[in-house]
Amino acid sequence: MWIVAAILAYFFLAIVSLFDRYFLVGPISNPKVYTFYIGISCLLFCLFLIPFGISLPAIGIIFLGLIAGLTRMLGTLFVAISITKSEISRVIPAVGALQPIFSFFLFFLFLPQSRTLSVVQVIAFILLVFGSVLISVKKFNKEFFSFQALKYPIIASFLYSLTFFLIKSLFLETTFLNGMFLILLGNGLVSLVFFVSPKDREIIFNQKLSKKISGFFILGQALGGLALLFQYYAVFLAKTGQVPLINALEGTRYVFLLFFVFLLSGWKPQLLKEEVSREAFLPKVLAVLFIVGGMALLVL
Repeated sequence: MWIVAAILAYFFLAIVSLFDRYFLVGPISNPKVYTFYIGISCLLFCLFLIPFGISLPAIGIIFLGLIAGLTRMLGTLFVAISITKSEISRVIPAVGALQPIFSFFLFFLFLPQSRTLSVVQVIAFILLVFGSVLISVKKFNKEFFSFQALKYPIIASFLYSLTFFLIKSLFLETTFLNGMFLILLGNGLVSLVFFVSPKDREIIFNQKLSKKISGFFILGQALGGLALLFQYYAVFLAKTGQVPLINALEGTRYVFLLFFVFLLSGWKPQLLKEEVSREAFLPKVLAVLFIVGGMALLVL
């Protein structure tokens, strides 16, 4: 059941990634402003959950949930910065390439019951990482190993992996509904931090959106909320040692994303500003084969 929930989550996240790219190269080009709007959306969703019967757990558990929300929003900020500097079909795989590795070591170090890694899983991780890196670079040169080029995706990968670790730790202590509420509350509170800086506050207030763009943004956030619901439910259902596999299953997101980018680029090439020439597309197809192969090994 958790596998189905994870795949559904990555299907919707692939669509949301297209929304992210559209806004960050167009109407909302400032990553901080975009992250702020996402945080406010999470806060509204959090308030929507209250009538369903939220009960606040112990202070320590509340703090854990808020920290999980904080790390996710920081990861979102670094992803937004990365997207403004590169193609969405390269950034998202680059961010996800190290997530299974980071996630595994976090669980291995701090949750002894998850210390299981077979030879098949090692091979699967190698395939996933290699495929994700291959799909995220334009060409192999000295910049391929440049920390300057990869620093934001690497930081985002670690923050998202840490988020998964904190979320699973949270769900071990409280119900799914309470956990979702605390995480979303943490997301929303982070957005309020941008008001501390006068410069950021001015940028946020000066951002103007038409009704059409606002409606498009709301649709994207609704799909994003649905994606998070499935993703967090997968984490809730999975055993502790299976959570890194949920990270690894993000390979399905790359398959969906590549397919959507191909379709949209054929329809409106300027919409996402993606490179979809034959030379750029064929390596991505090869990378998807590596990702799907690694994913299949993990699932089996």
